[in-house]
Amino acid sequence: MVAALSLGAAAAGVAVPTGVVQADAPSTAVTGLRLGATGDAVRQVQQALIAKGFPVAGGADGVFGAATERAVKQFQTNQGLNANGTVTAATAIALELVSSPYLGLAQGANGDSVRQLQQALINRGIAVAGGADGVFGAGTTAAVKELQRQLGYYPTGSVNAATAAALGQASSGGGATTPVQPVTVDEPAGRGTASPTAAPGSAGLVGLKVGSTGDGVRQVQQLLIDAGVSIVGGADGVFGALTQAALTSFQQAKGLAVSGTVDQETLDVLRSGQGPDGAPQGLTNNGGQGGSLVGLAFGATGDGVKKIQTALLQSGYTVRGGADGVFGNATQSALKAFQTANAIEPSGKVDSRTANAINAVLGAGPTPSAANASLVGLQAGSTGTSVQDLQKRLIAVGVEVRGGADGIFGPATAQAVKTFQTSQGLTASGKVDQATAAALANPLPVTAEPSTGATGYPEYGEQGARVTALQAALVQAGISLRGGVDGNFGSATSAAVMEFQRQKGLPVTGKVDRATAAALGIGAAPAPVTTPTPTVTLDAFPVAKPCGFADTWHYDRGGGRQHLGVDVIAPTGTAVYAAFSGKISQVYVDAPGSLSGNGLKVQRADGTYVFYAHLSEIAPGIELGVPVTAGQQIGTVGMTGNAATPHLHFEVHPLGGAAINPHPIIKAINGC
Repeated sequence: MVAALSLGAAAAGVAVPTGVVQADAPSTAVTGLRLGATGDAVRQVQQALIAKGFPVAGGADGVFGAATERAVKQFQTNQGLNANGTVTAATAIALELVSSPYLGLAQGANGDSVRQLQQALINRGIAVAGGADGVFGAGTTAAVKELQRQLGYYPTGSVNAATAAALGQASSGGGATTPVQPVTVDEPAGRGTASPTAAPGSAGLVGLKVGSTGDGVRQVQQLLIDAGVSIVGGADGVFGALTQAALTSFQQAKGLAVSGTVDQETLDVLRSGQGPDGAPQGLTNNGGQGGSLVGLAFGATGDGVKKIQTALLQSGYTVRGGADGVFGNATQSALKAFQTANAIEPSGKVDSRTANAINAVLGAGPTPSAANASLVGLQAGSTGTSVQDLQKRLIAVGVEVRGGADGIFGPATAQAVKTFQTSQGLTASGKVDQATAAALANPLPVTAEPSTGATGYPEYGEQGARVTALQAALVQAGISLRGGVDGNFGSATSAAVMEFQRQKGLPVTGKVDRATAAALGIGAAPAPVTTPTPTVTLDAFPVAKPCGFADTWHYDRGGGRQHLGVDVIAPTGTAVYAAFSGKISQVYVDAPGSLSGNGLKVQRADGTYVFYAHLSEIAPGIELGVPVTAGQQIGTVGMTGNAATPHLHFEVHPLGGAAINPHPIIKAINGC
């Protein structure tokens, strides 16, 4: 085991990147090891990870590379520790490379270890009712909770690895104890560590991340909303994938380290209402109403940025987040594409030529009234009073909004916007561009779209004759189409439509509107006859606790795709189960460029199947054609393929056909 707990030392004669902790080749010190380290200590860490069920690609080779870092992060996430990829004191204790006399102590325990714990608490100035009597009762539980609160940890009252590390005693398993360095103490997932230099009131907020819940999360969510960042579901106190995306967007826009976790600098910027350079939000390089746009660039905020974003959206470029007045990565990328299309050097900054081109776009299109200008840029994921105003206006002109004016721009609101856009002869994008906002101010009469026998153009996810005609026209126009003319409107067809639109100077949406259809020479045609969707029920929930999920059906994805499933958020390594009995009809293996990563299909005799994606591992013996029973473990949650956080992507396909919204289906047997 470990001879000592230390930060390690650089190995003589071995080149180590600046700032990287290097273990001497013969050393067994593990705390502080991270990417770039080598030696026996690294090998011990790798062996411990493998023994705990966290495989390391390449095995225990003594080299702390990307595979080892990934395994460490997965283990830390599983243990509720800060997933930083470095072997902190708490990580070493959790791996059982370092022992602590306190680890695992809880109410009901007794003996010398409890007495040492009580004395350690007293030494830190925390009162223990009854003193150091060696009995872990209610008084000791209260004292441990107080320590955890002081550190910003979730107060469980029992001693986990992070609390044991903070108490400062560890050993190699029976040897003399060695002080644990306090500089790399982990925190349990969901609570931040109150660092010695943390700002007042930061405890419980710094360190919040995916999986956290409670009032601290609610405070951060409200701060993001107050800063103009939309969060689906609002300030609900649950730090899920959508809250992480909102936080990441804010960090990008403010030039902060993009971690998706609440760090001290991010919290300071959120609370102060200022950027990291001290410039108040909304005033940085603000080309205000009617002001000059020249000079606006990454990091700028305000009305001038909104004007740029509005022009980009009106020109058919995607700006994630819409016209929110924050010049982040998405706005910069869209601006570069706009500059290239207008024969301007793609600097991503607004010079005089770019400003003239933007003003020309804004002057050429319809201008919404002042009351409607705040609606421009609203799209799926937006929340707040502007969304509520949009919903009220749609209802007022005769468009049904399922759920009413609730201030949440979900699938129902997106469909209502599409219905309105179609009635006004606009491209049915489901997003509020300048033309849509102007039409809301002076709308044409809205008539309900017929539910059957509708005539129009093929849509994403559709199959049949209309799609075949579209694909044939694309091929005839010289557009490359992956998969050929197969009658299935998927991501390949959407990408081909986008390429055609670029070549013809049309708004690049990946969707077939009237202008695109006219340029391709195809006419409107009856929609495919739909058959009643069969009822699908599941016999087992697909993911073990703890987990969480939300309805993200048909949310936009890259390349013109839409989300065709439900994402069940859970820690890496969480068990994944067969939702019903059937057989494995397809197996996917992660590879560079893969969207699904490791995945499976479980199919019933009638052809109905469920699709699992982003698995970290496929269970042993689960192979093509193998029968499985409901509730049988078939893999584990991960983030392989195109995934930014550990989760299971789950789809339901009745009778082997198109996917249907699985949210109500899994909600019916909610296992989270």
